[in-house]
Amino acid sequence: MSYAHTEVAQIAAISSNRCIGKNNELPWHISADLQHFKQMTTTQNDGDIQGIVIMGRKTFESMGSKPLPKRVSFIISTQMDYAEQKGLVGKNNAHVVHNLDDALTQAASLAHGAHLETIWVIGGERVFNDALMYTDRIELTHVDTDITDGEAFYPELPERFKVVVESELMHDEKSDLSFKFTTYRVDTAK
Repeated sequence: MSYAHTEVAQIAAISSNRCIGKNNELPWHISADLQHFKQMTTTQNDGDIQGIVIMGRKTFESMGSKPLPKRVSFIISTQMDYAEQKGLVGKNNAHVVHNLDDALTQAASLAHGAHLETIWVIGGERVFNDALMYTDRIELTHVDTDITDGEAFYPELPERFKVVVESELMHDEKSDLSFKFTTYRVDTAK
């Protein structure tokens, strides 16, 4: 179900109970996961744009209200003056849109022009949920922990998504957490 011939992928780190956020930030700090995120959402090319990410307002604010380096951010907010509030008017690397359809349409157009194959949906809970019907691939970091007081959760995956690649279980010394990277794709045989 590509969006205008561009792959739509989601990327998130989730706990055993599907938590992705607490106090509007990640519930853990795992360096390898942050590097994985950067590597996945950035394409090594000569262009100015090396990646396109779509996120909700809270996710943008959880990153310090700054666009990610070398990537163009589409921020979904229902606040009509959000771009003005955050000083994003006229910026080439961040665009405020008011719904997911606009974000996907504009991102797909930009991806086509920049020769990028993938648009990344990076959160939060509602954006992940709303984007599932357009998503071709999901990259999840499964973190082996339960977050009892989490506030944002990753949706249950529809049956059409199947595991295609899974890493070995790894361990992060600093956080003392185990984790693995898993790639899901839509099973086209269905």
